[in-house]
Amino acid sequence: MKAFLINPPTGLYVREDRCQSSVGDFTVSVSRPPMDLMMMASSLEEVGAECKIKDYPIEGGSWPDFKEDFCDFNPDLLILSVTTPTLRHDLISCRIAKEIKPGVLTIAKGAHFLVRDCHILEEFGDLDIIIRGENEAVIKEILINPDRSGIAGITYRDNRGIRRNQDRPFLEDLAQLPLPARHLVKNRLYARPDTAEPMAVIETSRGCPGNCIFCLVGEVAGKKIRNRSTGSIVGEIKECIDKYNIRNFHFKSDTFTWNKEWVLELCEGIIERKLGINWICNSRVDTLDRERISRMKKAGCWAVGLGIESGNQEILERIKKGITLKQSREAVRLCKEYGIKTYAYFIIGFPWDNRQTINDSVKFAAELDPDFADFFLPYPFPGTELEKIALEAGLIKETKDAKAYSEAAMDTFFLTNRELLKLRKTALRKFYFRPGYILKTLGGADSPKVFWNYFRHGLKTLRKII
Repeated sequence: MKAFLINPPTGLYVREDRCQSSVGDFTVSVSRPPMDLMMMASSLEEVGAECKIKDYPIEGGSWPDFKEDFCDFNPDLLILSVTTPTLRHDLISCRIAKEIKPGVLTIAKGAHFLVRDCHILEEFGDLDIIIRGENEAVIKEILINPDRSGIAGITYRDNRGIRRNQDRPFLEDLAQLPLPARHLVKNRLYARPDTAEPMAVIETSRGCPGNCIFCLVGEVAGKKIRNRSTGSIVGEIKECIDKYNIRNFHFKSDTFTWNKEWVLELCEGIIERKLGINWICNSRVDTLDRERISRMKKAGCWAVGLGIESGNQEILERIKKGITLKQSREAVRLCKEYGIKTYAYFIIGFPWDNRQTINDSVKFAAELDPDFADFFLPYPFPGTELEKIALEAGLIKETKDAKAYSEAAMDTFFLTNRELLKLRKTALRKFYFRPGYILKTLGGADSPKVFWNYFRHGLKTLRKII
């Protein structure tokens, strides 16, 4: 059996279920390898399938390229990763595949399907199977089990119509997961934004106990944090070094720093093995302290992404973020003290936001003075509490096909989506056009290459916000 796994040629997006944003809309854009496809490919290879992965957006591929690749490889399965904003264009690949080979089995995965699966199958007749939730074990069962009625976590069609099987429990032991099929992707295309060195993503845990109204994590990964064993993570790092000559990593986790003992143990394992790596992670501001930060720095952490979200405490409480402005200040201060760069994420345009609350966020960003910052617009993903609030309040009639986080898909009680777009550009200008910030950033470049990459990213940001 042959399986063709693709990111369709419909735009360069982060296609993680919890994060579905256009890469170009980040101030510091980082192209991430298609981990979902790579993990599914490894699962399929375990049962003897021949796999091919093509990340068309990062490779500059087009629909004619897809047609040519499909004909050349002649797969039995077409597996695609979709996002909510690109969904309708992504599914064109199923129609093209069926025109070439009517018997091909078309399969799609994505967070959109957690609540909109049957509707999509009804509308798109060329799509055969939808995977809901974690997909590594599901895809293997689809290949080896012709009786799909017993495969938990899928929605599919048969001669009786559309069938929705029971949900699949989350995998408790992440050590059961195969290592991603890095041999099937062009690793050099996924690089650090400052040095342009290859950077691999290593999934370290899944799940988050937070209750943020805008976030998909609870739906796609559950409220319980499931950490991989630190030994398995260190082993994967070692493989990346030895087999692929990769020494830069993004430790992917829904809440990396939540479990203090686990963080310290992982850092100690990296230090003891003298791996000499550099890595980044995301963190909640209320899960950082001096001990964690100091050990992370010693183990090679050079940057942390922080979900600040808002500079207004009332907004933070309404979105159920569960943090305080004081905690954000302390987290950024500690990172600066230990020489770890900070990337602060703000979201402006929640239903209760007005010009004053948004200005509070802009001022707070300047006060914190992180190394990088982004101001995103909230996206009411299907199944989130934010979508329910916005629909009930009439702020959206239905979820639009706007680009997630950079185009306003909803109004607030006080501002239109058109006004929000202008306020986002204003926020970015006020943060990045500070003379002191520009001098600090360019002056902090430790090599001509890094200086040039900072300059290049700065010009790209300038074009987007003027």
